[in-house]
Amino acid sequence: MAALAYRYTPDLFDEPNLAREMPLRSTAALSERRFTAWRGRSGRRYVASVFAIDDNHALAFTDAVLLAISPDRRVVAARDSGPFGIEAALGRWQRAVAAAGAAEIHVHLLAEDGLSRRAALLDLMPEASPES
Repeated sequence: MAALAYRYTPDLFDEPNLAREMPLRSTAALSERRFTAWRGRSGRRYVASVFAIDDNHALAFTDAVLLAISPDRRVVAARDSGPFGIEAALGRWQRAVAAAGAAEIHVHLLAEDGLSRRAALLDLMPEASPES
């Protein structure tokens, strides 16, 4: 099996330290967005399902990467749903990111294991800003 290689393209983004949404061209004509893709800081692409912030179906997936997305298309927060999809913890997270301004939850299901999910989280989550 050939190894996959990802090429980092620094001028791909206006701000290279942020993940960017790169909507799927195949779904551009649809009236309802059900899928999208994000390009991580590394340049790697992550396909995700799109859910409204109050849609609890987004929390029903196990072993998934969850992205809280603001109306201006930025990642507000990211987390691993975990192997059991613990409803109480995910519900608290959903309420917290909604209060922080998130409008959608994007669910990435293609990370094969915990290590892959952690790598996706590190690539997609917003970096902490330095304290002034």
